[in-house]
Amino acid sequence: KSADHVYYVTNSIDLHFIPRFRKRTNAALMLDYKLPIGKISLTNFASSGITTINNRYETININANSHNYQLGYSKSTLNMMTNTLGFDGQLPIFHADIKLSHSYSENKRPDDWEANFYQTPAGINQFANKKNLDPKTVAAAVYTKAGKTKLNTISTNDNMAQERALTFSLDLDRPINFSKKVTSVIKFGGKYRIQRRSYESEVYGTNATLVSPSAQGATRMIIDEFGVPTNDPTAIPLSFFVDENFDYGELFGGDYEMHHPMDFGMISDLVDFCQDNVDEFAKVGGKEAFARNNFLSVTNNYSGDETLTAGYLMATINVGQKLTIIPGIRYQNLRTKYSGTRGQQTPLSYLNYNHDTDTTVTVNHPFWLPNLNIRYKPLSWFDVRLSYSQTISYPDFNTIIPRIDASMGADVAWNNYELKPSRSKNYDLYFSFFKNAFGLFTVGGFWKQIDDLIYPWRFSVPGTEAAPYYLTNKTPSPQITYNISTYVNNPFVTNNYGVEFDWQTHFWYLPDPLKGLVFNVNYTHVHSEAKYPYVRAGAVTSANVDTSFTDRLIDQPNHIVNLSLGYDYKGFSIRVSMLYQDDVFTGPSQWPQLRSSTASYKRWDLSVKQNLPWWGIQIYGDVNNLNGAQDMSVLQMYPKIPRTMEKYGMTADIGFRFQI
Repeated sequence: KSADHVYYVTNSIDLHFIPRFRKRTNAALMLDYKLPIGKISLTNFASSGITTINNRYETININANSHNYQLGYSKSTLNMMTNTLGFDGQLPIFHADIKLSHSYSENKRPDDWEANFYQTPAGINQFANKKNLDPKTVAAAVYTKAGKTKLNTISTNDNMAQERALTFSLDLDRPINFSKKVTSVIKFGGKYRIQRRSYESEVYGTNATLVSPSAQGATRMIIDEFGVPTNDPTAIPLSFFVDENFDYGELFGGDYEMHHPMDFGMISDLVDFCQDNVDEFAKVGGKEAFARNNFLSVTNNYSGDETLTAGYLMATINVGQKLTIIPGIRYQNLRTKYSGTRGQQTPLSYLNYNHDTDTTVTVNHPFWLPNLNIRYKPLSWFDVRLSYSQTISYPDFNTIIPRIDASMGADVAWNNYELKPSRSKNYDLYFSFFKNAFGLFTVGGFWKQIDDLIYPWRFSVPGTEAAPYYLTNKTPSPQITYNISTYVNNPFVTNNYGVEFDWQTHFWYLPDPLKGLVFNVNYTHVHSEAKYPYVRAGAVTSANVDTSFTDRLIDQPNHIVNLSLGYDYKGFSIRVSMLYQDDVFTGPSQWPQLRSSTASYKRWDLSVKQNLPWWGIQIYGDVNNLNGAQDMSVLQMYPKIPRTMEKYGMTADIGFRFQI
């Protein structure tokens, strides 16, 4: 869409109904041993959780004039373990805090599967390329004929992600007094951490479609096994697999309706039948009906490690009772080394995917990070705090794995392994007032200058100019304009500043029963401004023009409010809390009509706890999202048009804690 013709086009609508069932078991063991010079501690924590998901969803594709129904199943097991051995004590010269820690996590999903039915035509061809179309109009018009909807694809996925980290840290400190008035504590130390990650998957599925003639041998086996009432092996109907007892209820206020929920047991049996008959399917229908998908089994796999080395020096200097100065400096280097998959898709990639898995890239990110904090307390009930710091934010490892996926067309998913960490210079000034009568009140301001801001970006490159983003062993076609999806660093400095107010108080001075009331409120107003560069085609000549647009910092709201009102009485405590967040800028684009943000969000929560008189037992409960708030992403120029809507409903937890 041209920036001179500001409109949006609705291409597809996805509707999801996703119940999740979670079961988690935690265990902790902590041991301390006191020594003459300090103590040794051993802390162990283990957690195992199982999450089962039944994902029922529909896709309404306007350009394809189709209506797809899917049922997906996932059962993931997340195991986590951390172990920390520490020493805290006084050595001959320095006080020392030494830690050696190990952590491991694995996420196993061995039995994921999905079944897909589709109907075409779907009665929505008239909406193709229609400008500023309300998605509700399409959802209301689409055909929903289960008997005309055919079994399309079946797939399974066995995958596992692993992560392990070993960390050693050393902190040493020693008091140094220059005079009775000027005292200090010098502290220095370092950290070394090595972290390894890997991901592997094995995908089987329908590599063409089950409506294709080449799959008829397999679909005839399915018809015979399940007694499907049809003589057409290319048209196994959804109506045979519908669960008449399942009710979606009213979704999103009734604006979007879901239809024909599949019978979970029948679809699960169908998937098992396909898995058990891979060899038989290959004999009667080639490898299109159900077989290993070589592309999907390889393209997302990765392995690699990160090594962090850091050292710091700081001091806490007290000048009398009123002034505290904390200067410091830190050196930190992160070395990343990852291997990913780079490949070219073809119509037969599911049989033989042309790829390179030996692509390994090593990058170092060394930084010096100064820091200065000053606290001045002229009065017993008032202080001023100033700070300056430099911080860094590393790119997510998934964005720097050297993966390239060149599609059969013009789309290229290119991971930018040369992404730099975002760097921020931070200035803070805060004033605090504290009195028993009104509690703690804090007001302050902050200013951040961010270099190399990381954000997702999609751009187009003509012909051979796409070579830097393309496969190293292939040349881009001169006749194709390639669409590159990646993450980039912003070459412009981004400014982010604002003010914050915080009040915490306990109404202890009120008469019974009001003196148990507690109240906390925090408000933050943020203003941000970022320039996002892009290349625009010349209006008069064919020459491209380097330009930019200005918007907020990505993932940044303008207003945030946290409010909590509670009551405490002996061993009883209750809190009602509210979170309000203004809309958040989430999707930069050179096309203003495609820029996205979230809608404003307000959620109410409740938490209660009660201490019991036996063995230190405490019972607690939490109720989250009392008001049923939903997450919504919208088009920035059309805030009433949703890109996504997610409604999680209200959740509740109850539990016990006890101390021996």
